[in-house]
Amino acid sequence: MSSALVQKFWGTLWSIGSISRIGQCVNHMSHHVDIIASEEQRIYDEPYVIFQNWLVAAQEQAPQVRPRLACMATVDKAGEPVTRLTSIEEVSANGITFFTTLGSRQAGEISANPHVSLHFNWAPLMRSVRIAGTAHQLTEEQALDQFRRYPRHVQMCITHGPRYAAAEWQSRSGVFSRVVQRLYDWLGKSPEEIPMPPNWGGYILTPSLFEFGMLSGEKAGRTRVRFRRCLEMPRGTRVGSVQAERQDWVYDSCEEY
Repeated sequence: MSSALVQKFWGTLWSIGSISRIGQCVNHMSHHVDIIASEEQRIYDEPYVIFQNWLVAAQEQAPQVRPRLACMATVDKAGEPVTRLTSIEEVSANGITFFTTLGSRQAGEISANPHVSLHFNWAPLMRSVRIAGTAHQLTEEQALDQFRRYPRHVQMCITHGPRYAAAEWQSRSGVFSRVVQRLYDWLGKSPEEIPMPPNWGGYILTPSLFEFGMLSGEKAGRTRVRFRRCLEMPRGTRVGSVQAERQDWVYDSCEEY
């Protein structure tokens, strides 16, 4: 990857989290270049960290686009691609989690063919991310843990459907809601837990590819940086623009005009 492209890509991450703090310390100190390079290398080794940082930036700067909403692509029985919108939950080194009705068409397609692709488009930030990999079903305990994290009206929506949840939410809003809450407080009780539906569960996508896209402006080109998991390539291998800094990931980049 050329030094100019590295600097361009690195600049997009400069204002987020720990990178920002490092940047403030070393921006005017040339003898700390090695520190920047070391931190840059750490980020490149873990593409999910870049995705986490971009997701945080999108949630802060463009919440109106619902940054956690992705276009998910699966494959049906005939081998045809199928897309739908899916909201993701947790992003970690282990993968990306999302939840759905286990008897749905989406769940059936994943069970038959676990190869899944997610595409995030954050137009106001001129960024996009494509993630591909294999999805595996989470345990019932993991699904229940996520279900309990949702607000009560979301649990109602999952259990009884959006219309029932909306009616329940409206009936418990305003004065009535405060009266009910005070009654529970006075009796020392908590509202009855909503049981998780038996046909609701989650999946974790284990990525094998991350592709980050950036636009510098209306008339500027598009920069793409792609990470591919490759467990067999020896550490430090160089083939043209493909670079392997460890056995897990190799990355390449290009600019389109």
